[in-house]
Amino acid sequence: FIMISVIVISHNYGSFLDKCLKSILKNDKKLIKEVIVLDDSSKDNTCDVVYKFKKKFKKIKYFKKNFKSLSKSINFSVKKATGSWITKVDADDYINQNFLKDFYNKIKLNKFNYIYGNIKIKNLNSKNNYILKQDHKLNSLLNYPLGSGCVYKKEIWLKVGGYNENIRYQDDYDFWLNLKKSKILKVGYVNKANYIYQKHSSNMSSSLIEKNLTKIYLLGKYFIA
Repeated sequence: FIMISVIVISHNYGSFLDKCLKSILKNDKKLIKEVIVLDDSSKDNTCDVVYKFKKKFKKIKYFKKNFKSLSKSINFSVKKATGSWITKVDADDYINQNFLKDFYNKIKLNKFNYIYGNIKIKNLNSKNNYILKQDHKLNSLLNYPLGSGCVYKKEIWLKVGGYNENIRYQDDYDFWLNLKKSKILKVGYVNKANYIYQKHSSNMSSSLIEKNLTKIYLLGKYFIA
């Protein structure tokens, strides 16, 4: 029976984490191999929130590290994961109760090793909410699925050496390009928005210029050099 390891990365997102974990546990628990919560350098109540849930659901595993790096946090968590499939839910986001089930229905077809769906963008500072449809053409290099809200086989993470820990931005884009270049990618698509991405004032802000420069660098690294 296929089970999915759910990874939650938190950096001072204790105020969001309760809703995030509740949403995960509303999914079919038979599909959950474990919930790995990686607390990266938090100085808030993240630890307290996790232990409240850990008492009720023994499959929650908690790790506290001082990486100060999203890619290092993801790689560490995937290494700890015992499920054959991986998904990541950011601590300040949440999922619908059919999130895992809809992905499982694609997984059991045994045709794919990377599956993604649509994303609901929820703006907490306004009412500007919308659905981000991610049904991009698979040969597109600039349009790629968001790193959170998808599922992939752990074996493809292993084959490409995980996430690049040497870049500050666009680690999910680097991972996607690495998978595309490796020719091992078999992509499936779920035309539903079961992942809710919350925009708020505490989102990890970053330089748009530096993000775009990183994107250009990565394209050159994988497809020009």
